[in-house]
Amino acid sequence: MNEPAQIVSIGLGDTSFTAVCEVCLGIDTAVGLSASTFAGRLDPDLEAGVFLCRRGHRVHVVRAAAEPPVAKTAAA
Repeated sequence: MNEPAQIVSIGLGDTSFTAVCEVCLGIDTAVGLSASTFAGRLDPDLEAGVFLCRRGHRVHVVRAAAEPPVAKTAAA
């Protein structure tokens, strides 16, 4: 059985995160539990990484792209 692709986006300057594993969330909801979160760390020199939740489901963590600069308009 294929698991759905899980992608978590973190800020450009963030190094640690807490995320929800969507696969675990579905399992936990079905049996009345709520332990679907996990924490991790992505070193500042890395743009992305693959992490495993507590049950071994793969979660891809990526850094958010930089916001494009806002164009300034000159007052007429």
